[in-house]
Amino acid sequence: MTNIVPFVSRAQAGASANPSVAARATASVVADLVDVVAEIRDISGRVLPLPAEPREVERTLQALMDAISAIEHATAVLTQHGERMPF
Repeated sequence: MTNIVPFVSRAQAGASANPSVAARATASVVADLVDVVAEIRDISGRVLPLPAEPREVERTLQALMDAISAIEHATAVLTQHGERMPF
């Protein structure tokens, strides 16, 4: 796995000047992120009974919680920290 994500400039990505199109796109991304957080929480609940060393289980849970924090931060950025709700 890699943490490197190739970025495309906004012009190449086809950024729309239409505010309603941008709002719908943002709402879609935010909804997907909320779904991902729910999935990660579900997975986290299934980690505890796994047959692994307690320290490794703890590290796994911490990594999952860190992922949730990162997704929550991304959601906050997309909604301008809750001030702009795209839906």
